[in-house]
Amino acid sequence: MPPPIEISTEQIDASRTWVYDFYKAFDSFNLDYWLEKFYKPDTILNLCSNPPMIGFDQIRAHFENQQLLLTSMKHDIKYIDVLSDRIYVQNEANFIVKNDPEQKEIKMKAVCLFWKNIDGEKVSAIDVYFDPTPLADRYSYSVSTSQLSLDSIFNR
Repeated sequence: MPPPIEISTEQIDASRTWVYDFYKAFDSFNLDYWLEKFYKPDTILNLCSNPPMIGFDQIRAHFENQQLLLTSMKHDIKYIDVLSDRIYVQNEANFIVKNDPEQKEIKMKAVCLFWKNIDGEKVSAIDVYFDPTPLADRYSYSVSTSQLSLDSIFNR
């Protein structure tokens, strides 16, 4: 087994800043900026047990659909562990579903694994682990109380 790679304090600090910047951009709903700044064109996103999404087009399509359902999204970083070729992040995501009559904040814990070289600016893959049930349940409740449907949201 090769010896561990030394990581400087500056590299760790830069990687932590990268994570905070990543989530700040993601929470802004500016997908084009977020994708161009943090993703390689062929980045692979593994989101829970869904099939992998590969590249800007698939990732953009997924999050465009998600954003249609949300009023706001905010990620609170709880823990970051930086290695030379990956970053582990524990966070709590806070969502408000569009058209929710109560505007109830949904909190979900997640663990993300960013496959990124310590000195790189863009991620080659991301693995995200969380239980989406609370968000799906709140969306279902909001649709039932507001008479919205997926068809009306997606103009079908």
